[in-house]
Amino acid sequence: MEWTTTSFCIQIIGGLIGAQVAAVVVREHAFGFWWHTVVGLIAGALGGYFLQTYAATMVTGSGSLNQPRPADIFVLQAVAGAALGAIATMAIGFLLGLRPSGSR
Repeated sequence: MEWTTTSFCIQIIGGLIGAQVAAVVVREHAFGFWWHTVVGLIAGALGGYFLQTYAATMVTGSGSLNQPRPADIFVLQAVAGAALGAIATMAIGFLLGLRPSGSR
């Protein structure tokens, strides 16, 4: 699969959604709606730029490449972006939670 702007945009939106879902699920690591949005957009953009071709690479049992359909590509890119956004949000929330309470 080659790099496309459409998949890049799908991963950015997926990163945004993944960051917001992670913030709702894990409330103790929340750090504000707008910051979750920024982190999700950045994580989705970085994933879309660097990991786009790897997210949609499918290999058969014999090791040959399997050509994904457009629907497969959409789902794979959206899930990869959402996972990256959620992981980045939780990691930053965890790191911000380690700060001393007087510095907030």
